[in-house]
Amino acid sequence: MKGFGEAIHYSVFRCDLTGKGRVEMVAALTDLIKHDQDRIMILDLGPTDGRADQRIEFLGIRAKDPDSPRRAVII
Repeated sequence: MKGFGEAIHYSVFRCDLTGKGRVEMVAALTDLIKHDQDRIMILDLGPTDGRADQRIEFLGIRAKDPDSPRRAVII
């Protein structure tokens, strides 16, 4: 996930992606996973300047929010 987003928890990444960036990420992950063993869930939380932050709840230390007007996608 390096280059696509920031790790916010073990195996959980927050990515602010353009449409093209999302397509590139999905293509890269499709080539990497073992389709009979692995599963990746992609959640589109909408624009980062919208309600995305209200849909994410942390207990304990909160990850830093990236500064970007694009869409937040949690993987």
